[in-house]
Amino acid sequence: MRRWGLARLAAHAKVRRYPGWNVGSGESDRSVFLKLRKRLWAGMRTPQVIRWLDDLRVYLYPDNETCRSVFLTGLYEPNEFFWLDKALEPGGKTLIDTGASMGLYTLFAAKKTGPDGVIVAIEPSSRDFSRLKANIELNRLSNVRALQVAVSNYQGDAELLVASEEHSGHNTLGNFGYPGVTALRREPIRVERIDDIVQRLRLERVDIVKMDIEGAEYSALQGAVDTIARFHPTILLELFDKTLEHQNSTSGQIWDFLVQRGYSIYMFSHQTGLPSPAIRKPYFDSENIVATEERGDHGRIEKVREPALGT
Repeated sequence: MRRWGLARLAAHAKVRRYPGWNVGSGESDRSVFLKLRKRLWAGMRTPQVIRWLDDLRVYLYPDNETCRSVFLTGLYEPNEFFWLDKALEPGGKTLIDTGASMGLYTLFAAKKTGPDGVIVAIEPSSRDFSRLKANIELNRLSNVRALQVAVSNYQGDAELLVASEEHSGHNTLGNFGYPGVTALRREPIRVERIDDIVQRLRLERVDIVKMDIEGAEYSALQGAVDTIARFHPTILLELFDKTLEHQNSTSGQIWDFLVQRGYSIYMFSHQTGLPSPAIRKPYFDSENIVATEERGDHGRIEKVREPALGT
């Protein structure tokens, strides 16, 4: 009965904007259904499968903050998914998902692009890579290539600091940026450059690169200079100076790197949830940006400006 309840009573998910969203948004609603979901979630002891965006099925894991948000509200970075939904039209595109974790971006992009598209899902943690593969197999997605590596500006070996279950999305090559995130273990991993991965997989296009790699973003960009010069992909990445500092880089270096290559930078507006021109700041506190080269047509920003706020 509990398994049935978890599957049936999970929050309905749809692609929509949520200005100012963060983890925990929507969980203060006093509705009867949300109270029931919280009770079911509190008693969850084993992974469960629910239906999510675009009729995708996903495994949810107990005590995990991302899974909790998906189960209780149906939402995870909804503004980014709203943008991605438009950016991937009409399909058949290639997206590289670095820091794929359990695969929410990978699953959504793979379903959106269809069989003519290619998704390269990159996740170094053995725990989260196994979950990524399980979700890919659960949805029978044949257009995903999953790689258990980290990305940086070199090829070689490294040690990954693996976060505890609650904060599994915070695995890092440096140190954690948020208070309360604890380490589960250190894990030896393989590190590669995006340029080498693109060459090895013989990718003929790269339309979008998503980076959520807890401070390794600047190093990963340095390892993708040829890919960027050749394909001019739109880049969705997190700017968080705290984690960047742990890996000897800054948001300013990322900003300069992108601008010098002809990119314009946008942030998700707290008023509309849509990308709007970003203002450079001395310190960014875990904020996602979209960088797009104006002469390219990958993930054009103007595509997501049209709908009314309620859509």
